[in-house]
Amino acid sequence: MTKLTVKDLFEKKGKVKLTELYVTNALEAFAAEKAGIDIQIVSFKKETLRTGVATNRWFKDAHIKDIREAAPNTFMIYGLGQLSSPERAIDAALIARDNGADAVYCGNSPKYIEALRNEGLPAVSHIGLIPYKSTWTGGFKAVGKDSESAFKVYQDAISYDNAGAIGLEVECVPDRVAEIITKRVNLLTLSMGSGPKCDVEFLFIQDVIGTNTERVPRHAKIFKDTNKSYEKLLEDTIEGIKSYVKDVNTNKFPTKSNIVKIKDEEFDKFLNKVG
Repeated sequence: MTKLTVKDLFEKKGKVKLTELYVTNALEAFAAEKAGIDIQIVSFKKETLRTGVATNRWFKDAHIKDIREAAPNTFMIYGLGQLSSPERAIDAALIARDNGADAVYCGNSPKYIEALRNEGLPAVSHIGLIPYKSTWTGGFKAVGKDSESAFKVYQDAISYDNAGAIGLEVECVPDRVAEIITKRVNLLTLSMGSGPKCDVEFLFIQDVIGTNTERVPRHAKIFKDTNKSYEKLLEDTIEGIKSYVKDVNTNKFPTKSNIVKIKDEEFDKFLNKVG
């Protein structure tokens, strides 16, 4: 598997449907690459270089370096969230690039994206339902179901395209609106609940493999419930640890095969040295 570049992504627009997953740890990143996922996105906090989301019941936190190394051949986006100034966005994106990012997600306005593009830093942003901005659109619900709000989403897309974004997450926007946007912009559209006509289909891996502890959103689907496998692994792990504790307490561990020996004459010399 050869890692895609920004140029490759643009060349595939309108020709090849791509896939993207949000991952939280090295195991997920490794599995996603082996399964043929084209793009992965992971949360990136430059202060600690840690990643993770609370909705995954089995994995709470992982190191960004481990995730990058687990999927070396996948185009990887590091999610920066929102920054307080374009200069801070550039600083964060540079740190992300130094830590293996191929692009960054920045949820700020187009002027931030333009600043990043001017520095040669590929950036993806967000339109439609934006969870941390949802108070402006009436909460957690679809955006663009009437002509006025649909046109506002369209205008936002054009603004980000003009600013030089390489991609745009289109979340919970009517499919026909998302299709028009996809045809009118040069950037790649990433559909999360916005229908099949965008350039990239995007889901969170927690929803795909059933490890989401919250309600699975309408736009997602559990393709394989891995919880039983993790529960069995947890049971086996506890059983193994209990056996270890029991053998230690009953003097069954360590045995001779687990112990380093010293010859009697060398031990006698040692005793003489220590008095």
